[in-house]
Amino acid sequence: MNFHQTESPILEHNRICHIIDRMAWQIYEHHYIITDLYMVGITPRGSILCQLLANRLKEISAIKIHIFSLTLDKELPHTLPAKITPDLPGLDGRNILIVDDVLNTGSTLLYALKPFLRYRPASLTTAVLVDRNHKRFPVYCDVVGIQLSTSLQEHVFVDLSSDRYKVYLR
Repeated sequence: MNFHQTESPILEHNRICHIIDRMAWQIYEHHYIITDLYMVGITPRGSILCQLLANRLKEISAIKIHIFSLTLDKELPHTLPAKITPDLPGLDGRNILIVDDVLNTGSTLLYALKPFLRYRPASLTTAVLVDRNHKRFPVYCDVVGIQLSTSLQEHVFVDLSSDRYKVYLR
């Protein structure tokens, strides 16, 4: 069977751009009084979303944005510690935003928060493009692009790598 025949589109490019814009405004509303925001995107797609949100935040606010990437094994996040690049400065008293593409069970986001537990940030917030509502862990997201109810057999895939963004089910 052809791979593309099994894809069911959920969101198309223009709608995703609108959602990203709305998310950026929500992030700004959460952080309008701060001067610096440390944004950490979970690789690979959370990092792309993080950059898109940062670009929009730079257009609508004077907040200085610091961008980082966090890498972990999304299938087995407990096996190896998360790696953040570039190395983080001391984050005590800083405002941190963790960004990912899809919140499914909450496992990835839960383990992504672990490296930040050694700091005392001023705030630690989260943002995802798609929240699937299949949480196994008590993880709450502060900024959600869209909530989507799907079956457990379906996989939500976010593609922000080209000039035509899309979200679809497989």
